[in-house]
Amino acid sequence: MKIKQKKNIFLIKIVMIFFLVIFLVWFFANRQKPVLTGGMSFTNIEITTTAKAEPTQESTLSPNETIQAAVLMYHHTGDLPEGADDIRKGLTVSGKTFDSEMKKLKDGGYNVMTLNELYNKISTGVPDKAVVLTFDDGYDDNSTVAEPILQKYGFHGTFFIITGKVGMAEYMSEDQIKDLAKAGNEIGSHTVHHIDLSTVQGTTLNNEIKDSKTYLEKLTGLTVETFCYPSGKFSDEAKADLLRDGYKIAVTTEASKGVFSTGDLFEIPRYRVNPGSSLSFLGK
Repeated sequence: MKIKQKKNIFLIKIVMIFFLVIFLVWFFANRQKPVLTGGMSFTNIEITTTAKAEPTQESTLSPNETIQAAVLMYHHTGDLPEGADDIRKGLTVSGKTFDSEMKKLKDGGYNVMTLNELYNKISTGVPDKAVVLTFDDGYDDNSTVAEPILQKYGFHGTFFIITGKVGMAEYMSEDQIKDLAKAGNEIGSHTVHHIDLSTVQGTTLNNEIKDSKTYLEKLTGLTVETFCYPSGKFSDEAKADLLRDGYKIAVTTEASKGVFSTGDLFEIPRYRVNPGSSLSFLGK
């Protein structure tokens, strides 16, 4: 009798252990994984990540909105060197002429701003009579002639630098570029070597766009978000690289009519300022 009871107790224990094991297997198999905030979950720390979104222009900007603003294009500002050829003459506005043009803007109540300032105002409202002063290539007379005149009238400009020519004859030094930035002017990229961007692709293209930005940001300590195409030449790949590398807006050499569309922020047209223009295209 006692032996039979012991066998029954033993069998009961086996059955209980069996059901306990089944229960534990079911429990751990169906337990809900705890969730962490910030897009992560874990079971003994299992981390999930979210794929990085492709770059797009800021959604706060209305698509294809027409913006009224005159973006002016200067190159040399100062006296012509002896023996200057026709190309140099066409790219040069004398200091006296430049001063009279800035006076016209001041007396006419124009709202002069940098290109990045114009971009930032698109979402909140661009003021009437908006004018952007841009200077291509990074010539040293922009520092010695144009900048003192800008300060005289309380203006700031956007200076597009060819980084591979910094410190060369007729081009600004690093100190001059840093001084321009410290004075409140904007420093933009004009590539490393001033090559036709419509003729290059891939790494060569991206290096011209990205390396110039990196250099200028390290030099000035400021974010570079504006770009100028050398000779106004570009491609769809160039525009895609600009967007990916953090630029917000880019200018061409296409003749301006005083307006542009928010749907073409990487194709902003400009007024080319010639030696005898006197900013007549702005009217009175």
